[in-house]
Amino acid sequence: MESSEIRDRMAEVIQHGRPQAAFVLGQKGKRLRVLLPSGKEDTVSSGQTLLLSRKVYPRLSRQEILDLLNESEARRRRLAQELDLAEIWELVVGEAENFDPYELAELYFGSQVEEDQVAALVRAVLEDRLYFRLRDGRISVHSREEVERLLLARKREEERLRRLSLGESFLQALMRGETPPPEIPQEIREYYLSALRDFCLFGEEAPRAKEVKEILSRLKATGPETPFRLLVKAGIFREDENLEILRLRIPVEFPQEVLQEAESLAPEEAPREDLSALETFTIDAEETRDFDDALSLERRGETLVVGVHIADVASVIPPQTRTFAEARRRGQSLYLPEGVIPMLPPVLSEGRLSLRQGESRPAVSFFLHFTPQGKLLQSEIRLTQIRVSRRLTYEEVDQALLQGEEPFRTLYALTKAFQEERRKQGALAVTLPEVVIRVEDGEIRLERLEFTPARELVAECMIAANYAAARFLHQKGVPALYRYQKEPLERILREGEEKDLVRAFQQLRFLVRGETGLSPEFHHGLGLPAYTTATSPIRRFLDLVIQHQLRAVLLGRTPPFSEEALREILVELEEVQAATGQVRARTHRYWLLKYLKLHFQGRLVPALVLEVGERRARVLLPDLMLTAELPLPPGHGLKVGEEVRLKIQRVHPRLDILKLTLS
Repeated sequence: MESSEIRDRMAEVIQHGRPQAAFVLGQKGKRLRVLLPSGKEDTVSSGQTLLLSRKVYPRLSRQEILDLLNESEARRRRLAQELDLAEIWELVVGEAENFDPYELAELYFGSQVEEDQVAALVRAVLEDRLYFRLRDGRISVHSREEVERLLLARKREEERLRRLSLGESFLQALMRGETPPPEIPQEIREYYLSALRDFCLFGEEAPRAKEVKEILSRLKATGPETPFRLLVKAGIFREDENLEILRLRIPVEFPQEVLQEAESLAPEEAPREDLSALETFTIDAEETRDFDDALSLERRGETLVVGVHIADVASVIPPQTRTFAEARRRGQSLYLPEGVIPMLPPVLSEGRLSLRQGESRPAVSFFLHFTPQGKLLQSEIRLTQIRVSRRLTYEEVDQALLQGEEPFRTLYALTKAFQEERRKQGALAVTLPEVVIRVEDGEIRLERLEFTPARELVAECMIAANYAAARFLHQKGVPALYRYQKEPLERILREGEEKDLVRAFQQLRFLVRGETGLSPEFHHGLGLPAYTTATSPIRRFLDLVIQHQLRAVLLGRTPPFSEEALREILVELEEVQAATGQVRARTHRYWLLKYLKLHFQGRLVPALVLEVGERRARVLLPDLMLTAELPLPPGHGLKVGEEVRLKIQRVHPRLDILKLTLS
């Protein structure tokens, strides 16, 4: 149409997202200049113009146009509400794909259709969007299949909005500590508690994160800890719930079939050397219940023989059992402040497999032959039957060493000589004090453990036995998994500096992470040419696998695991160990921070400066062996190694926040 032909017509336009009547005053480029019922003049694009009437009006005054507009607007609104689009759709579905708005309006209203009726039809189509669609000035007819699809989508959306409304009421009641309204069905409550739990654990990656965020936003409850707090109020989580276990899906409870099988498992009959008369003893922490290693010392002429006796778990748990598969899934026992998640059912780990005092047990015994000067001459491995004579703690053995009691004095001398030999081969191990946390009945107890002679003695015996296992398997050509560590990037720690915490932490930065592979490589951390782990088969799956390989050779059988099978196990173990390591580290830090919050919030604590940057320092709270970041003011003057006192400004264990300030 020419510009002169467009003016003085009624139109249906979109304004602020909704249709309304308009009167065309003229054209400005490609846009129409219109007068709206409000009396406002505006310009609209072709995209905003839904319908342009065919009727041209005589010249009207501005007031006459406004009267016409308001009358037309009211009529169009009423007609649009009265229209039955389903009836119109049934008339035309399958007849044609699209219609001119006037043509479709005539089918419903009759041949003398009025402008307001056509505009009302356009409005109804735009609002409904179920049976028709307005596109490029024409009305498209949806097929029956499309209408069914849209009806289903609409039903789902209505259900979503209903669920959202009920969910909002439910969570609001939880926030207020009120009983949820009775009209909220149980399935809705369970749905939102489950969605809230997933959101708490997995954040944006949770499947219903968007829905939960929408409700929390409506409730103006968007704090980072809100989901957790709501779940505590609902009784889903405890105040100190270990979210890392849930987040990383660490198995806690044993399947019933595994527990039933564990009750019936018994050691395989095999030739064994009876060492029941040999004096053997365990050395562990006071609270230990799963004893998987014992020691002995014999003098054979000029040779001293150290016996490292390991519970023969493999004789009880063959690879084809469900218990073995469950151990593989768990990877290792997980020791946490609030308790132990064992690799094996307690009936085995603390019962029939544990080297308990006075009870006969099958064992794999490593006999390490030393000269009186502590040189390791040879090693041998045998299947045995032992009976532990004494159950000792580290503290008891430390006391015995102070008093020069045997066999501990000789054992310690031999293991120190073995340690020194490893150091000559380049061994570099950073041993830091350990803070052990125990949580019982809500009370947090900390114990700082130094690496005492008794612990050193036991550690060296286990290292020697594992070294013997690695050499034996390699010499026999038996597939195995070996632990190794490449040379440090730089050696910072010198002899005599082992107790210097600053130097020790500096050295940690230059250590290369230990690895596991199918062939032996030099372990620079231990100073040994071959190394595996076989001394904790109750607690570590890798050790159980290695024990199976050892037993097969000792019994003249084909080892149960090929290199390919071990490669698969290695991939699985690396994933499991990464998860359990993360759980252990984060749980330990959580309880340390909670301890700080309970006992030191607002107080001064001693700290050691480990690193200094322009704006931040890394510090160590030595009493807790806890590292943290310290913001630095301009001109601070702090130096590495300096001892300072810091104020515990703010602690939030759940969010891993520790705010420190210089005193």
